[in-house]
Amino acid sequence: MQTLFNTLLEEARSAASQGNGCSYELYVQKFTSEVDRRAAKLSPAEAAQFVAVATSQGDYAPPCEQVTFPGCCSHGIEWGCCPAGCDDNGAWSDDERHADFIALEAQLQDELAAEEERERLELIAARDARVLDRIHAFRQRIAS
Repeated sequence: MQTLFNTLLEEARSAASQGNGCSYELYVQKFTSEVDRRAAKLSPAEAAQFVAVATSQGDYAPPCEQVTFPGCCSHGIEWGCCPAGCDDNGAWSDDERHADFIALEAQLQDELAAEEERERLELIAARDARVLDRIHAFRQRIAS
């Protein structure tokens, strides 16, 4: 089964690499689509295994995990530089979306900093508890 999966993945990689314009984001979209197309021809159990293998080898990202970057089109190329003409509709002027992205990024950074601080304090508390246990044990030995 592994040989079949590897063959199918190689075919998907080959098909995805054609016409991607050296854009990794577009390659991931096309590769994911190719993997899903091939998985649809397998039994549900085999399809789940096949997708798991594709995920473990990298480059497979379902649409819910694919990220679009501010200032870039869906191909992952900066507006105005995409050979597909993605800048022709003027949709690249997304200052409001960019501001929302910056606010969301700041919120995420704050949450990460708070989580790191919480972990740091938990480590300090655990260390202090060990020190207090040792002091208590030492005092008991001295008292006896």
